[in-house]
Amino acid sequence: MNAVDDLIAEPRVGPAKVLAAAATGAIDLFTKYGGDTDGIFGRAGMRINDISSPLDELNLQKFCNLFEEAAQNTGNSNIGLEFGQNFTPKHLGMLGFAAISSPTLAAALRNLEKYFPAHQDQTSFGLIQDCDILWLSYRILDPRIANRRQDAELSLGVFCNIFKHALGPNWTPLEIRFEHNKPDGNDEHEMRFDAPVQFGRRTNAIAFRRSDLDALMPEQDPYLASVVEPFLQGRCETQANPQDFALTVRNEVKMHLGERLPSVADISHLFGVSEPAFQKQLRAHGLIFGDIVKAARHELALHYIADNDMPLTEIAYCLGYSELSAFSRAFRNWTGMSPQRYRRKS
Repeated sequence: MNAVDDLIAEPRVGPAKVLAAAATGAIDLFTKYGGDTDGIFGRAGMRINDISSPLDELNLQKFCNLFEEAAQNTGNSNIGLEFGQNFTPKHLGMLGFAAISSPTLAAALRNLEKYFPAHQDQTSFGLIQDCDILWLSYRILDPRIANRRQDAELSLGVFCNIFKHALGPNWTPLEIRFEHNKPDGNDEHEMRFDAPVQFGRRTNAIAFRRSDLDALMPEQDPYLASVVEPFLQGRCETQANPQDFALTVRNEVKMHLGERLPSVADISHLFGVSEPAFQKQLRAHGLIFGDIVKAARHELALHYIADNDMPLTEIAYCLGYSELSAFSRAFRNWTGMSPQRYRRKS
């Protein structure tokens, strides 16, 4: 196995965790739709009292399975969507308080980005700039968690409610994107978000106007912020796992591939450190940035090539290649065959 293959392989890390605050109100919603609550929790590998304290840690895969089981048991395939739409920011626990106590929406989103690992690990959460439009992106990185549609839909609903906390209940996003395929009953998604919704995209994301960032948070509270931030900072430090580093960097590169390749400076900015400090972290983990970019391109290429409706020229563009011929040469190096032949065989 070469260096690029090693980066593509599944990480040998422990299970991802999420704080139980994320499940606040789940029992009431399951009961509303006549769900067998004990059965739902049991099939997800959980007990009801696992979510009794908002500061308890849950296995993230079991949390995702909880809402997938609830969708099956209640017959409401959009139960995660409804849960997120009705979830108030403060019920997110310490992370929610860090957001609503901020002075502006811009500061709230910075705090969410900074402290999200304290709430949920092995997850990519951050802002992506696209001219005058910004995207709030969310994606679970752990490839072992396959069933995560409900989690994605409830999470984007929760994040939209943070925007509405600052901008009022009539605020709507410019667009919503989900990484999972279009489900049946998808008309409800556009109705609930009051925005265009796309499926089968690279990540889960909310598009919004840059001017939204200037909004004041109505419950800004410096004292509350001074209480919750040390707790979150402490959890970020204890949650840090060196084995997650290569995976996290690779996924940030994947999300920022496009017309051009992200540079070391681009990715170091996302991590909130200087370029020299980021390079030092790479060296400490025995990583080369160029190898990570190759691994990200390789993984996304295999993902895109499986979509027969996606032209090869578009795939090349999405991976940062200026010409189809350059992409074809790289793909042949990865797989031993051209993209066209690989697609036919697949």
